[in-house]
Amino acid sequence: QSQPGDRGGGAGNGGSGGGGESTSPQTTDDADPCNAAKEITGKATSFAYKSAKDNILKASADGLEHSITLGRDTNGVINQAPMNNGGNSAVKVNTTWPGAFAAIHNHPNSSPLSTGDIYAAVTLNTNNSNFTTSYIITGGETYAIVVTDLDAAKAFTAAYPADISPIYPPEFPSLIFDQIQDIK
Repeated sequence: QSQPGDRGGGAGNGGSGGGGESTSPQTTDDADPCNAAKEITGKATSFAYKSAKDNILKASADGLEHSITLGRDTNGVINQAPMNNGGNSAVKVNTTWPGAFAAIHNHPNSSPLSTGDIYAAVTLNTNNSNFTTSYIITGGETYAIVVTDLDAAKAFTAAYPADISPIYPPEFPSLIFDQIQDIK
């Protein structure tokens, strides 16, 4: 739903706060996506994550996208940045929040995670090696995009740059998009 450039920066209001369990720094094992899944699932049990998700779900009654960045303080405690309010299909991510490692945003039309979300996740991780996770809330489900191998992700986006249109969010290039359509 969102463009890689649209997911960085911006101001907003709402659910700032903190609290949560203390966690060690990012320890994702690049070779094993299952370990990454276990780690991000564990982070989703923190008070800050649950509070941020609740704040986004409440705010989503307006039919717009909203985003909250998660970070860690100097003691490793997960906290949350103030909420950014977006539009129908895009919202900025607060990339300057201290200790930022993830962001949560909603899709108000219950659409699945988007191609733009994938490209944005790579951009966020490229700009901040600790920013590895994007959680997407849609239609009662929560999905996560986790960059576990930044070099491979950057190679993918270089080989298959997003098709950018002024009226549509980024899409996979035709080669990949057509293959996905064929699978459907």
